[in-house]
Amino acid sequence: MSPVKVFGHPMLTNVARVLLFLEEVGAEYELVPVDFVAGEHKRPQHVQLNPFAKMPGFQDGDLVLFESRAIAKYILRKYGGTAGLDLLGENSGIEELAMVDMWTEVEAQQYYPAISPVVFECIIIPFIIPGGGAAPNQTVVDESLERLRGVLGIYEARLEKSRYLAGDSISFADLNHIPFTFYFMTTPYAKVFDDYPKVKAWWEMLMARPAVQRVCKHMPTEFKLGAQY
Repeated sequence: MSPVKVFGHPMLTNVARVLLFLEEVGAEYELVPVDFVAGEHKRPQHVQLNPFAKMPGFQDGDLVLFESRAIAKYILRKYGGTAGLDLLGENSGIEELAMVDMWTEVEAQQYYPAISPVVFECIIIPFIIPGGGAAPNQTVVDESLERLRGVLGIYEARLEKSRYLAGDSISFADLNHIPFTFYFMTTPYAKVFDDYPKVKAWWEMLMARPAVQRVCKHMPTEFKLGAQY
């Protein structure tokens, strides 16, 4: 059986998400590099895999998928049982499944919109603009940090009741936080997490996972346009 193929660069958050779940289940995969600086993600060959000219693209035999969260769920449904993982909660009962679904939505609809502007302003925009670009838009950063603190307060209250967001076992909902939070922790605003000790402990538990460490080692903590990652 041929390994699944992931098309993209491992430093990109959505590619890292897919790689993380492949590593968690121990699935064999091939990472096919796509040079986004050179615009390879916009070329017809890649657009056949992802019609929005984004990354990643994903191929398993004749099956082609895009959208990283959907790809990750496919990976867990195909390989999770063999790996003894029920990260989606589908084998744990309807209530457990509902909790995973709910906190997965919280990550996508509340946490990601709060944390991502800081990462974009501090890391991504300076990286993609020649010469490093302008200084971060502090108004955007401040507004995002205020929103993030509100979300983290809710997380803190939740994590006072359970070890992880969806319960006492780690789930898909927790691990989806890895890519953007990893980069956020390289910005000058990482200390925001210090005000939420339960959240900080939860984050440290996630970062201690071997699969997370294997993926994050390919995510740079310093960005320079033209650097080889």
